[in-house]
Amino acid sequence: MALIFVFSTCLFLQVMEETNTEISWPAKLKIGAKSKKDPHIKVSGQQEAVSAAKDRIMAILDTKSTRVTLKLDVPHTEHSHVIGKGGNNIKRVMQDTGCHIHFPDSNRNNQAEKSNQVSIAGQPSGVEEARSKIRELLPLVFMFELPVPGLLQPLPDPQSPTMQHIQNTYNVSVTFKQRPRSYATTVIIRGSVSNAKEVKEATALLIEQLTGNIGTTVPVSMQLEIAPQHHLFIIGRGGANMKQIMQRTGAQIHFPDLNSSTPQRRGTVFITGAIESVFLARQHLIGCLPLTLMFDMKEDLDIGQAGITSLMEHLDVFISIKPKPKQPSKSVIVKSIERNSSNLYNTRERLLG
Repeated sequence: MALIFVFSTCLFLQVMEETNTEISWPAKLKIGAKSKKDPHIKVSGQQEAVSAAKDRIMAILDTKSTRVTLKLDVPHTEHSHVIGKGGNNIKRVMQDTGCHIHFPDSNRNNQAEKSNQVSIAGQPSGVEEARSKIRELLPLVFMFELPVPGLLQPLPDPQSPTMQHIQNTYNVSVTFKQRPRSYATTVIIRGSVSNAKEVKEATALLIEQLTGNIGTTVPVSMQLEIAPQHHLFIIGRGGANMKQIMQRTGAQIHFPDLNSSTPQRRGTVFITGAIESVFLARQHLIGCLPLTLMFDMKEDLDIGQAGITSLMEHLDVFISIKPKPKQPSKSVIVKSIERNSSNLYNTRERLLG
């Protein structure tokens, strides 16, 4: 008799000795990695011994029942920034959280339709930590306009000692972009969300040095990529949600006209205002993006439609539960938004008892 299932290599020898079975497994085994063909191991021996080996293994690590998959929106234009050179950034996140993170393969070949969806698979606590770390890896970019200089006045030099000192001290990059057919110059400050405090301080310092004004008095702008299919939901009925965000933060937010915008700009949302206002508005918008949590539950668990409706109302989530063909389990999908991420996991705990 043979039994095939996914497992870690660390306890194979111990299980073989305890149960008098033979175990073989692939040389490269990734626990929790979701693929069309899962890696597997093979346990051979007497039927009772194989059954005992299975129970021993699953008692130590029941990856199927505790594993979840989270899907979130990350702008496809920023995937390479998150992944990092040679994949170093995302490898570090996977190593720190014990999760498998997947970026859409279709983006490599499909130039017309790009996907923003990123999947994280693993234990719930690790998955939520990985989501937070991915958000911290995203670029944070502020822009502001310089006063129109005299015709003979050169652009500021980003390689000057002063500019180099600011870039090194605050871990940002600073570039100057002059608009075609115009003397207006845009200053662009790039950093990461993980060092947001330094990026904001560098922006305020540059405003003061390059314009002679205090950083809080000069408006800055930011562009945020949000998939067009989410715009209406984020804006809210009659623009209610958007008005609330602008009122809370003091920033101005402009969504593109999907009918007149070019395909490349249909997802670009513009935020303007004071430095802190723009940053807070960005965080509010990110908090409105959709999240989907997927996991399995045992076939005999049944909370009933009334219980599901109650959970959806109290936790502000959407729940879908469907039986899995030819398997003694059900597939569960829970949807909400990022600022409500904790209730996705609360829903799972309530459903599983």
